[in-house]
Amino acid sequence: MISSLAKTESDPDFDRKHHPIEERTTSDGMRVACYAMPLDRIPCDFFADPDGLWTYEGLTRAAQFPSDGVAIGALRRPFNGHPEGAAVVTLNAETRPYVAIIECPIAYVYAEPPRELSITAA
Repeated sequence: MISSLAKTESDPDFDRKHHPIEERTTSDGMRVACYAMPLDRIPCDFFADPDGLWTYEGLTRAAQFPSDGVAIGALRRPFNGHPEGAAVVTLNAETRPYVAIIECPIAYVYAEPPRELSITAA
């Protein structure tokens, strides 16, 4: 095997064992990966809130699921290249085992207000 083609730990796909049926990035920066697999294969906690900046409607829209019958939780640990705390959005239907894992943008605020500078002519 050619060494430059070998997977390394720095490769983002190194830990991927499952391949998403779709991957995309939304206009507001959410990275979405959709999987057709049972929820019991994904380490998720539906009592936890996902990390980052998100709303219920925003996650539902990003997953492209109908707004009713959706459950939202967070990854308990890294999964398939997604970080711990990423949103897990799923349909509440056993006959449709679709799961979207969504990495939300980081929520941040400035620690102190920006300083205003004034320039005067002398």
